[in-house]
Amino acid sequence: MIKRISTEDLKPGMFVSSFDLSWFKHPFVSTRLGVVRDQGLINELKKLGISHVEIDTDLCTADEARPSPEIRPGKAARERLQPCPSEGDPERSARFARKLFDHAMTATRSLMDSVRAGKPVRTEEFQPLVARLVDAVNHNENVLHIILSLKSFDDYTYTHSLNLAALGVLLGKSMNLEQADLERLGLAGILHDVGKCLVPREVIVKPGPLTEEEFNLVKAHPALAHGYLSRQNDIPGEVLRAVLEHHERLDGSGYPRGLADGAIHPYSSIISVVDVYDALTSDRVYRPRMSPHAALRLLFNQRGQTFPEAMVDTFIKRLGVYPSFSVVQLRNGCYAVVTRQTPGRPLFPEVMVFCDREHRPLVKRRLDTWRLCGELARKEYEIERPVEPGELPPPMLMGIA
Repeated sequence: MIKRISTEDLKPGMFVSSFDLSWFKHPFVSTRLGVVRDQGLINELKKLGISHVEIDTDLCTADEARPSPEIRPGKAARERLQPCPSEGDPERSARFARKLFDHAMTATRSLMDSVRAGKPVRTEEFQPLVARLVDAVNHNENVLHIILSLKSFDDYTYTHSLNLAALGVLLGKSMNLEQADLERLGLAGILHDVGKCLVPREVIVKPGPLTEEEFNLVKAHPALAHGYLSRQNDIPGEVLRAVLEHHERLDGSGYPRGLADGAIHPYSSIISVVDVYDALTSDRVYRPRMSPHAALRLLFNQRGQTFPEAMVDTFIKRLGVYPSFSVVQLRNGCYAVVTRQTPGRPLFPEVMVFCDREHRPLVKRRLDTWRLCGELARKEYEIERPVEPGELPPPMLMGIA
């Protein structure tokens, strides 16, 4: 039996099934905290300003020191993610990004396993993750770029969902969306491809061209995901729309319903833009990835046709002509990785030089290309061209963002 009580009346041994506070404002993986084992947790809830909680009286235990094994909360329920560090601490930012990435991979694998087994999706497990992504886009965007750079070294199946959550939040913030919208976009990014778990794996990972029948199976994954997730009552309708419509296109050429223009939800359009960008810049079984610059150019060529023009323009402006962690070659022949955008100067980002024209390693040094090329007229430090990953993959420079 669920009963709502004051936090003042909460005692060790009671089973907290829920409390009313936005996931962005609390550090727990779930609002279902389980059995309260000590006064410390109660004090923390009070410190967060939580005045009431819901308890499950059937799961409360009389023995406060030893909650029964079958109702003892799992480790994930008490797991905490630290607050996002400041932008001025690059080493801590890198460590935080790696930890957040590892947490996301664990949660996403659990998500996919649950769907394959026909179990309900525990959306509360993703709430702290999404909250930290929103926090990063508000206070330390370098964390997002570091996370995105890690996708080359882990399984695309899982990193793609995290990347879409990060990029969706980034684009949503650039469009001046509210906090709640950013949280829903992050969740939509995590959930958008769960329908692929319901399609035969040999079709999803097939390295060659798909037959018409196989392509139809793949095209069913948005509807399969929507049908599966709709059976739960804790997933916002806008998120379900994004899951269903992320392959719809402005000109009606998409699937599964062939929607066009105004019939497509804005969340769906945001997820579709970042979905294409991340797919193009990732290695797939049937083709190598392309550079971020080339992927943005392809999106630019489709603006106003398959994707909303203003949305694509905003996305390109936010990422920059040469996105962070992409490789470029300077006019002097040296290769560098982009480390930071220069506000208002999209052609002149900050870079880190790491090898010469013969690919021989150099002592890494940071360059402000705008200051060198603009103020000091050192044209040899201008960016000559973007470099495709197949020619020279980006180095792992996690500490220099």
